[in-house]
Order: sequence, then C-alpha cells, then structure tokens
Amino acid sequence: MKPIKKIPCLIPLGLDQDSHFRITRDVIDKLGYYKPSIIHCRFLPPLQGHGKMSSSENISIYTTDSSKEVEQKIKKYAFSGGQATIEEHRKKGGNPDIDISYQYLTFFEENDKKLENIYHDYKSGALLTSELKQILIDKLNKFLKEHQKKREKAKKLVDNFIFKG
Repeated sequence: MKPIKKIPCLIPLGLDQDSHFRITRDVIDKLGYYKPSIIHCRFLPPLQGHGKMSSSENISIYTTDSSKEVEQKIKKYAFSGGQATIEEHRKKGGNPDIDISYQYLTFFEENDKKLENIYHDYKSGALLTSELKQILIDKLNKFLKEHQKKREKAKKLVDNFIFKG
C-alpha cells in the first residue's frame, strides 16, 4: 500500500463543529499526519430565525433568485425583532440582535458607521421593521445583480479550465 501524502489542510467551520476538530487535532499527529488548521466562520442564519439554513425548506436566498423572489422571501420569511404594532415599535424600539434583516446586513453592509446607525435607529424605534427589510432587499438585490452578471461572464470561461486530455 502506497503511503498517504502529508498535506497541510485548512478547514473553515462553524463553532458548532469545533469539538470535532479539537479531537481530530489531538489525535491526528499521533497517526503521522499534520494537524489541520481551522478558521472559525460565522454563517448566515436561516431567514426564519431559528434552526439551520436548509435548501429543502426553500426559505433561502439563492444566488439565482430574481429581485422579486428576494423581496418576497425577505418580506414573508425574515424573522423580525420588531414590536407587534407600529405604535409599540416607535415607543419600545426593535431588537436588532434577533432581527434577521439586521443580521444579514452585518454580512452585506460594508459601511460600519451606516450599520451602526441602522442598529441604533431600529433599537430606538426610529426605523420600522418594514424599512429595515427594504434596506436589506435593496442591498441583496444590488449584490445579486452584480454576482449574476459576473456569473454570466464566467460561463464563457469554463471550458478554459476543463482538462480535455
């Protein structure tokens, strides 16, 4: 049997997988292999605000979704940290720490100051849930439009990377 190559390995993972890789790191060098390096990653939460994101439930934003599909999914499924009524929300404010639209913006809004203002406006009640969702819809659709344009360009290049022996 030919020996397996010792190849360094970098593994991106969520915190829920950390214990598995800690055990692996404790054991693997005893077997003669390099310890894997790990990068802890934060993943997008599911739109409904609980559980793991799943394509089987079809409540995910896909890179192939149209602008209209993104809007419908955010408006219908994005879990809100807002109050039951507009009056109550204006009085008590919302909870951006559990609001999925805000959580998504932490991934997609590049301007930290703008994100901080959104956080405080939502928490104070100055920004409504519907307004927060619209900010996210606009941000996602802008991102996806650019991504979809680049994907179309990349389709023409795929053959350049396929080995035809």
